Amino acid sequence: MLEFMDKENGAYYKFYIVDGHHHLGADVDGQSNRNPAAPGGTFDFCFKITSQLLRILADGKVDLKAEPHGFLKEILEQEDKWKDVLNGTWAVDKTVVFPFNDEFRWREGDEGKATYWRSNDNIHRWTARAPYSFKLTGYARIVPHEGDVAVRELHRAVEELGLRGLKLHPRSDGWGGEINTDPVERVLVEAAKLGIPVIFDTRGFNQVVDIAEVTVKAKLRLANIDKRLAKRLKVILAHVGFHVGHDELFSILSHPNIYGETSGVHDAGIRRLFEEASVRLSENLGPYRRWSEKLIFGTDFPYFDVPHAVQFISYVLSEDFPGTFEDAQRILGVNVLRLIPPKLERAPFKLEAVHFRRELAPMVKRKIALELANLASNKKCDVTSFDPFLQPPPRANVREDCVISIRSMNGDDKKASLMFFTIRGIGVIARLDSELTSLDTLLRRELAYDDSPLRQRFYNKLWPSKVEREQAQIEEKIRSILKPLFEKS
Repeated sequence: MLEFMDKENGAYYKFYIVDGHHHLGADVDGQSNRNPAAPGGTFDFCFKITSQLLRILADGKVDLKAEPHGFLKEILEQEDKWKDVLNGTWAVDKTVVFPFNDEFRWREGDEGKATYWRSNDNIHRWTARAPYSFKLTGYARIVPHEGDVAVRELHRAVEELGLRGLKLHPRSDGWGGEINTDPVERVLVEAAKLGIPVIFDTRGFNQVVDIAEVTVKAKLRLANIDKRLAKRLKVILAHVGFHVGHDELFSILSHPNIYGETSGVHDAGIRRLFEEASVRLSENLGPYRRWSEKLIFGTDFPYFDVPHAVQFISYVLSEDFPGTFEDAQRILGVNVLRLIPPKLERAPFKLEAVHFRRELAPMVKRKIALELANLASNKKCDVTSFDPFLQPPPRANVREDCVISIRSMNGDDKKASLMFFTIRGIGVIARLDSELTSLDTLLRRELAYDDSPLRQRFYNKLWPSKVEREQAQIEEKIRSILKPLFEKS
């Protein structure tokens, strides 16, 4: 997180930044992520962004640093190998990665399989193990016109591999003139049922219009099944900065299920995008929505590189940006986090939690971070994801509350989700059960102790019957929470 402290008035700001458009692998046309078989190029990219932002934004009036999210920092402090891999990259907290039109795709002998099945396996390989899982969030890629094969691959990628979004590239995969068609509509419907966002590459405004039209059709089909499903349709238009000259763009972005991703825009185009969007989207959305809710930061690395990302982030954090701190945080990270479901393992474990006084939280976090690091270094478990939670709209804050998913490595592949949060000043660590991991408020990453019935249900189930005050008792509870993962079935 980028953290600013104003030396004059003591004001403190934190920005959680997510790159919502990033490629991992090697394109058949020759472009690659520097090391195409691993995410080293991604981390080098984040390191250079961090270094340049710290240099550019430091003006003598603020103390500026880039640090991992609270509990993640504790985990990294306990395992030097993990820390070394990600050290110096923390101006960018998360990176959404998906395949190129890449060298892992379909080849002879893959009959009956989807074009990108092997590419999706490669994304899973790097996004579901520590320390890569702390920063990388994987999306699948498919070709909708492969019909049942594509739909099966989408379900496999999400339900078996744990990927959490879908990338569609009409031009690269040769269906740019067949966007507003039944196969694409069907894929959008399936993605909504799975609760994941879909990002479309866009080349030419005619494709933007086609995507909008097929989105409307998919929403109607979903509403006929269940109106709640229609709300889960989440479509992202990549490269919206290329289309600012089209009046219809902002009407399309005002659709409740459509968002715009900003990669590719640079130089004067950045200012133009925000000057237009802040006015046009405000007009279309009305007084109860913020224009900034509809835009998502992305880099399209490696097609665009460090200077473009630094230029964009610097502008959003500058006085020239036509918005507030909350507007900047939405665009730089919160909006895309709201669309991506956290990884929640629906494990067959009973709910178990330990409650402790808030002032003991640093000690408790260090203890469980050390336990996890020791288990991982002894090849007993792996940490497959790290996800922060958010304040509910209209607020745009990333909370200290978070969830991590753990996979046992003792041969039976047990999985569980551990959540870290507070209730009215009481710290909680909980191993979640299947009921809680199905709650919409968690799937939307929204936590706050308020009058929302869904959130009240969550907090009521985890309301403390006892608050531990002794370190030994807390440590015993932590061991009890972790124990079922490592017991032989």
